[in-house]
Amino acid sequence: MSRLTAMLRVKNEARWIAAVLRSVLATCDRVYVLDDHSADTTREICRSFGDPLRVYCSTFSTLDEARDKNWLLDMIRLGGETEWVLAIDGDEVLGNPEAVRASVASGAAESYALRVLYLWNRPDQMRTDGVYSRFWRPSLFRLRHDVLFRATANGGNFHCGNVPQELAPRAQRSDAFLLHYGYMNPSDRRRKFDWYNQQDPANQVEDGYRHIIQGDPGGPPAGLHLRHAGPLTLTPLNDEGPR
Repeated sequence: MSRLTAMLRVKNEARWIAAVLRSVLATCDRVYVLDDHSADTTREICRSFGDPLRVYCSTFSTLDEARDKNWLLDMIRLGGETEWVLAIDGDEVLGNPEAVRASVASGAAESYALRVLYLWNRPDQMRTDGVYSRFWRPSLFRLRHDVLFRATANGGNFHCGNVPQELAPRAQRSDAFLLHYGYMNPSDRRRKFDWYNQQDPANQVEDGYRHIIQGDPGGPPAGLHLRHAGPLTLTPLNDEGPR
């Protein structure tokens, strides 16, 4: 059986991180975590999982997602034995973990995309309009010595992806999926909208990230058609995962 390792770059994810780690440990042999100066108990929760985790405190003082992810890749390579890497965020719970192993065992591709279900306002409800309707993100890849996360044109190298650029275009779809908690609460959506626009201002491709706060106080009206989403549509979460 191929050795499978998870990697997470996290910051202030204490509300979700225990559930996230339990979900990946259902299929991964080891987890590498880079904590980006969390001010809550994220780091302590990660360390409480003991031996399967390798928890590192970032020494970087500037924001650079590509650099941080490449640093984690270097740590994984130094650790040896890893054949496959699952890269997810600290607010994403892995659903159907056995499907990750099935994708790896199939040998059909060098990278796989997982569907991301964005929970909205309640843990049993997801957003399903625009980009939120059928969003698949490459998140699982075969580890090679020559693959890297690349710089982007966005502030802080946002959107560098969770799979190295050499492998992402060839990603096939896995039956595994991710429950994304980071946009569930309106206060979190507003905070992330403000932070994204501070770090990555005037991003026309992302339409100024307006879709994140659509329907919320001070955001675009729920019934508006935006560049990437709208009208706002919410659907009960299927307990059996995506169809």
